[in-house]
Amino acid sequence: MFKIKKEKPSTMNPAQMVGSMEQFADAAREHWTWLIAGVAVAVVIAVAVAGYFWMWRQEDRAAEDLLHQGMRIFSQTSPAAAPPRPEELQKAVETFRKVVAEYPHSSAAPQAAYMLGNALSDLKDWNAAAKAYEDFLNHYGDQKILVPLVYQRLAYAQLSQGKVDDAEKAFVTITQIAGAPNKDHALYELARIDEVLSRREGALAHYQELLKDHPRSPYAEEASIRIKTLDAKKTSAPPSPTPSPSPATQAPAPK
Repeated sequence: MFKIKKEKPSTMNPAQMVGSMEQFADAAREHWTWLIAGVAVAVVIAVAVAGYFWMWRQEDRAAEDLLHQGMRIFSQTSPAAAPPRPEELQKAVETFRKVVAEYPHSSAAPQAAYMLGNALSDLKDWNAAAKAYEDFLNHYGDQKILVPLVYQRLAYAQLSQGKVDDAEKAFVTITQIAGAPNKDHALYELARIDEVLSRREGALAHYQELLKDHPRSPYAEEASIRIKTLDAKKTSAPPSPTPSPSPATQAPAPK
């Protein structure tokens, strides 16, 4: 029977231990400068990151304060309260513009950009309002909740300018946004535009789509009434008169 021979654990004599410690100390002294430099760099980076977030938070708070100042003008304590005066609206415009200009990357900037367009609309400065809404879409197009509302307000500004085709495109865009909360409103406005332009079939199609996809919409009842009205107009419309033949196509008179 074979026996496994166990090796004796290696031992290090005091002289070897002293030599190893001296080697470690020499290596530490050799790389000490690099170690200190690495720690210093890490500290500088940590301080810079902390400083950036502190500055960002300070700017974000400043932007929020400005936004709230502008929003107070639009807050009415009661339904009977008087609407903001033009000079108050102008002050709100300047406040919202300051937020967008000085704190464009703050969390308050998208809301301020939207309210800027609304304030300009209330001032009936339609050109400036349309531009404000377009700027919003260019800079904050990732704001999924606000984008459909901005397109709606943009469409109204364009209608006020007489730009019916542009307004129609804006409403159509809303209907193509998945989950847009105002899609029913956009369909209703598209139908109304079709009616104004005497496009009966288009109006019917939009009203019917509204009823089918949004049966609980506040516009559903009006859409149903408009469909019946358009159908009644078609039924009661007099038949088109048969055109009389032109002299060139009339049969010659008997001789």
